[in-house]
Amino acid sequence: MLGRLPAVKPALPQSRFAPRARQAGVVLMIALIVLVALAIGGIALVRSVGTTSVISGNLAFQQAATREGEVGTETAIRSIEVGNPLALSDAQLENDNLARGYVASAPAAGNPSNWAAYWAATIDPAPITIPVTAGTAACGQGGGRACTLVTDPATSNTVSYTIQRLCQTAGDPLLVPTACASHAPVASQSGGSLSSGNQQINGIPQHYYRITARVVGPRNTVSYVQTIVRR
Repeated sequence: MLGRLPAVKPALPQSRFAPRARQAGVVLMIALIVLVALAIGGIALVRSVGTTSVISGNLAFQQAATREGEVGTETAIRSIEVGNPLALSDAQLENDNLARGYVASAPAAGNPSNWAAYWAATIDPAPITIPVTAGTAACGQGGGRACTLVTDPATSNTVSYTIQRLCQTAGDPLLVPTACASHAPVASQSGGSLSSGNQQINGIPQHYYRITARVVGPRNTVSYVQTIVRR
């Protein structure tokens, strides 16, 4: 009696892909590359957010310094305000008064192209380092032309200002040629008639003064605020 022959399994077709042994570690490498890319993207995002915060903070300090310049402007206006008993008189405005931060003539070349350099070289070459008493101003330090107010303890801003009469030379504009920028208001001749052809007369000339306030704040922020007033 013959024995039963063993069953023969059919041969499987050969795979078209590479053997599994050659694919070992490929997925791990791809995962590491993706992780590195994500890490770099995260670091870049954090740095971007940090830079944006710094810029926003600097802009806030700059705006605060600009607003603080109004303190210097108002203080300077009181120095030349008509009717103020502590203001400079008409005769005093004809010449420099460094003790009040006032000069009777602007630069011959007009508005300086670089106010930072002009301020450091001419307006305030020796700025004070010790805050003065609140409500007062220290002027003419080191032969300069600026007045410095007390440092604001809340904002750490230091305010300085200077007043310039917009004339090319000092002196009385009615007696010497000063080339002052002025405005002569027109007034009607005395009387109640406003008929056509009524003679017009010029009033007393009013001259222009430029007030420049400089504010130094935190993070080396510096702001210049200029105001033109007429008296």
